[in-house]
Amino acid sequence: MEYHIEAGPRTRRYIEAVLPSMLTQLGLDRSRKLLIIKVDPDLEELGTTVPLTGIDTMLVVLKPTRNWMNLGVTLAHELTHVAQFAKGHLKPTAKGRLWKGKFYSNSHPYLEQPWEIQAFANQEIVFRRAIEL
Repeated sequence: MEYHIEAGPRTRRYIEAVLPSMLTQLGLDRSRKLLIIKVDPDLEELGTTVPLTGIDTMLVVLKPTRNWMNLGVTLAHELTHVAQFAKGHLKPTAKGRLWKGKFYSNSHPYLEQPWEIQAFANQEIVFRRAIEL
């Protein structure tokens, strides 16, 4: 997977160090999609993932933090969503999301969304494997 990182130099180096392992773990290393990772101080949540349909691109936006572990865990969480979209398990709709063919409305409780359950389950493991020496 090709990627482009928009962040300050230290943050960019950190993401570049952990990203290849995370992409491999999530089965994205051979994906033909483009991944754009943007660190944006105006983001309200810790991270978000947006599929840019029509141009085969995934946008991950992260809130900056001085805590490298939190940034890495959030990146692993968002990359799990990238994998879900790339593999067709998660699809956006105008009124919600399709998860493996089942519709979930935008009002479905956040912590009960199956794609979030999977991302929370993956994030720590993917991050820790990425920083193993």
